[in-house]
Amino acid sequence: MNATNGSTWAIETTNLTRRYGDRLAVDGLDLRVREGSVYGFIGPNGAGKSTTIKMLMGLLRKSGGSARLLGCEVQGKIEPIKQRVGYVPELHHIHRWMRVGEVIAFCRGVFDEFNDRLAQELLDRFGLDPRKKVKHLSKGMLAKLALLLAVVHEPELLILDEPTSGLDPLIREEFLDGVLRSVCERAPTVLFSSHTLTDVQRLARFEQLPFVNN
Repeated sequence: MNATNGSTWAIETTNLTRRYGDRLAVDGLDLRVREGSVYGFIGPNGAGKSTTIKMLMGLLRKSGGSARLLGCEVQGKIEPIKQRVGYVPELHHIHRWMRVGEVIAFCRGVFDEFNDRLAQELLDRFGLDPRKKVKHLSKGMLAKLALLLAVVHEPELLILDEPTSGLDPLIREEFLDGVLRSVCERAPTVLFSSHTLTDVQRLARFEQLPFVNN
């Protein structure tokens, strides 16, 4: 996978900054995530990881600096490259009144490329019932659905923001050993954000980022 400008960086930020009034949430972050890597984005709760990711995804405006995804400058929304990126937010915003199969069908209409075979394979592997309503899913099953939706269009870059947050210890172990690993193996580049070092160590194969400045 090559970025549009021929860069070897899937994610690149320079002096990326976000302020909320007088409070500095992200302080001049320089970040480079190499294409083809699984990158651990590590920091305690409140360090600015989710804020950084929201800026990368065009969900928050940056106060300063620059950011590029897959060679494209992030300016507000990431419409030019949204088909090439998969994203799992810390809080899942999936319509609770819909059935699992309806959510997948909705996503099929959103993406230019949609792998039906992969969707069915992950439904089976994750034990997701397409007839079940989202509001009746456990936290673990909801997390699995969010991952499925993030990869069925076979993105070049997968961004995971605290994907194991709120899971019970046993479910967390299953999630790390089976679900996340199987999904990460399908994406050329993965940014995995977590406040738990052991979670990241089990997935990140290459570089690791130290704590984000408060």
